[in-house]
Amino acid sequence: MPERDGPRAVKAAVIMPAYNAARTIERTVRSILAQTMGDLLLIAVDDGSTDGTAAILARLREEDVRVLPVTVPNGGPAKARNIALDMVPAGTEYLMFCDADDLLAPDALSYAIDNAGDADLVLMGFSILNPDGSTARYFEPQAQYTAETLGPALGRLYKANLLNQVWGKLYKAELVLSGALRFQDWRWGEDRLFIYDCLERAGRVAVLPECKYQYIMYPGDSLITRYYDRKLEICAQADRRMEALCRRFGVGDERDFRYMFMKSVFSCLTTLFSPRCTLTRSEKRAEIRRAVTHPRVRERNRDLFGGPAVQTLCAVVRTENVTLNYLSFFLVARAGALAPRLVTRLKHRK
Repeated sequence: MPERDGPRAVKAAVIMPAYNAARTIERTVRSILAQTMGDLLLIAVDDGSTDGTAAILARLREEDVRVLPVTVPNGGPAKARNIALDMVPAGTEYLMFCDADDLLAPDALSYAIDNAGDADLVLMGFSILNPDGSTARYFEPQAQYTAETLGPALGRLYKANLLNQVWGKLYKAELVLSGALRFQDWRWGEDRLFIYDCLERAGRVAVLPECKYQYIMYPGDSLITRYYDRKLEICAQADRRMEALCRRFGVGDERDFRYMFMKSVFSCLTTLFSPRCTLTRSEKRAEIRRAVTHPRVRERNRDLFGGPAVQTLCAVVRTENVTLNYLSFFLVARAGALAPRLVTRLKHRK
């Protein structure tokens, strides 16, 4: 593994974990190397891939010394990103994260850096390319916030889906490295916890509207198809962290944050009926009972908020009736399978 003082300091280090990404990684890497701001280093961590990922990275390194590949035993994206953070050359000014199957616009880095001002954290707009070819864009108007002015905008940024992913953002390297900020190893949802840590420490936050990061959804990759047994636990922890941020920034009205938490609860319940979930019917009922009686769910689901669909599902959860919830979220899952574009729009509706 290269030593910390090996590579020279650069304007920006891009961190990319990769696991069995041979199908997509070359295109992603080339989109990073094609940046108009060329003073960069790509730290690509091959997370124990069993396909040709490592060989592709080695070949790209031969073509361009700005690629710094390292192969480690499989440990998940959190560990891979933490390894990369330990490899960032001292004196590097900015950090950016990229997934191994997404794309950066050619001017993504220069756009973020040129408009960052003195911000510690820059939130850019991004787009999602769906398997059917449709595109969704997520952005907010350009703005600069201090710790004293961020509070009123926090809920809007959260509902705009700008605080959930580690990618599509620019970080002052000093913010992350001097505070030894690292990813918790949850295997899902650790992005938002990292973002919350950065928000808590950032003196200034910039928001940029142009969508310079493209997240690509491949067939079968929808979150509605994934089941993870610790998802509710992570969502509850993230909500507690966001509640603390609300206190930190003086947010009085928490309805937007309770709304977003309940949408994450709906996701937990819906994925029980995905093809990848192997639980039996009785095990699914037990998981539903655990979710609807969870103290955090009871506390945050106190009254009506959101649109009609969200209000209806909140009311269903409040009944704590396992059979009613089983049927309701089975139907939500079926609707997701039959009309994915409609469900995606509802899922990301503000």
